[in-house]
Amino acid sequence: MLSAENLETIRAEGLRILDLTRRDPERAVPQYPEWVMSDLLTHVGSVFGRMTLICRQRPTERIPGPRPPEGSDLLSWYEAHLAEMLTTLEESDPDTTVWGFWPDPCIGLWERRMVVETGLHRWDSEQAFGEPGPLLDLEAVSGLDEFTDMWVPRMTELPALQARAVDLGRDWVLGAGVPEATVSGTGSDLYLRLMSRASAVELPEEWATAVDALEPPPR
Repeated sequence: MLSAENLETIRAEGLRILDLTRRDPERAVPQYPEWVMSDLLTHVGSVFGRMTLICRQRPTERIPGPRPPEGSDLLSWYEAHLAEMLTTLEESDPDTTVWGFWPDPCIGLWERRMVVETGLHRWDSEQAFGEPGPLLDLEAVSGLDEFTDMWVPRMTELPALQARAVDLGRDWVLGAGVPEATVSGTGSDLYLRLMSRASAVELPEEWATAVDALEPPPR
């Protein structure tokens, strides 16, 4: 069984994205200049659909996510994929080995990824309406926990960086070796900045350049 807290967070944040899209599907999304809210909803719904397939098929290589059928109601399509994914995750063994972006990938790590995915895109959705709330502590911790395994290998070699979440009482060392610098902020601001979102955290120049050049993982 997977974490009830994680699943409820995914549910709540997924529904928040849906509600904001329902408010104005054509609202521009500042984080993705070519997207409106319906595009963001399509992306997240496709991620949910792929998560369901990963749990059921247990692939060892990357698989694509589904797309909404031509002429279908996007809001209903998304809501169905969210509900189906949550049910499938709840029934899955977190230790099951599957394809993933990390060393030793398993369904449990994908559950964590879904916490981060929905939290970050909820922030993107709220930003579109000028009301971005901070990431939840669970989302910030999950994102910072996965950053070294998922994102650092995709970057050019950088000096290790210590990230200190002042509100959580936790530190993370990003990269290999002894940290050459420390950045401090809330867990939410730390992770948002590492994902090139608006944040009060200022990264060292090398790190700022590297994270801002990151491309998303293959879908």
